[in-house]
Amino acid sequence: MPRRDLVTYPKKVSYRKHTGMVAWLLHRITGVIIGLYLIFHILAKSGVAGWFTSLTANPVARILVLIFFAYHAFNGFRIVLIDFSSGAEEGMFSKQFMVVVFLTIVVSILGAIPIFS
Repeated sequence: MPRRDLVTYPKKVSYRKHTGMVAWLLHRITGVIIGLYLIFHILAKSGVAGWFTSLTANPVARILVLIFFAYHAFNGFRIVLIDFSSGAEEGMFSKQFMVVVFLTIVVSILGAIPIFS
């Protein structure tokens, strides 16, 4: 019987859908978004990309940036802990990912209070 958590594509490319892959993918996506944000932020401060300033003046955009930074920071700290300790034990990835998500939500809610007030 074929496994349901194994996704296969032509040419024998396959991967398993699991928490570690989701954490890795979100870390990559938030890293690219943060990198683009920083580039446009520098351009906006120099006066080249004025549209970016008006875009980030929106409270929803500010909260999204906060969420991206918080997730990327907490997940990066999780990766450092895994690299320098025995955090890569079986079954720990899901627990660590849930802690990262919880901390991201808490920091995002606490950070949203001054944005909306």
